[in-house]
Amino acid sequence: MKKLSCLLFFLLCGITVCAQQLTVATCNIRYDSQEDAEKGNGWKQRCPFICQQIRFNDFDIFGALEVLYNQLVDMLDALPGYAFIGVGRDDGATAGNMPHIL
Repeated sequence: MKKLSCLLFFLLCGITVCAQQLTVATCNIRYDSQEDAEKGNGWKQRCPFICQQIRFNDFDIFGALEVLYNQLVDMLDALPGYAFIGVGRDDGATAGNMPHIL
């Protein structure tokens, strides 16, 4: 029993020592609309804040919803070191909302 307890203890210690942390987040970016811009909450106002939050939290994976291609380009320009996976829903390339993983 003592040997089993010692073995279990060392196994548990080994597991915690090898543990890694993955920081993940998701956000509804909200598409770029003229109506939002007219109300003062357009993409040009939201983009710097969103990118600052991504950099500050140093997310390993960031899911972005309702992203238009121009928004994706703006975010990638502001976030060196990030890449993306995803396609536009309208044409399978760049047209329409694009759920993306950065």
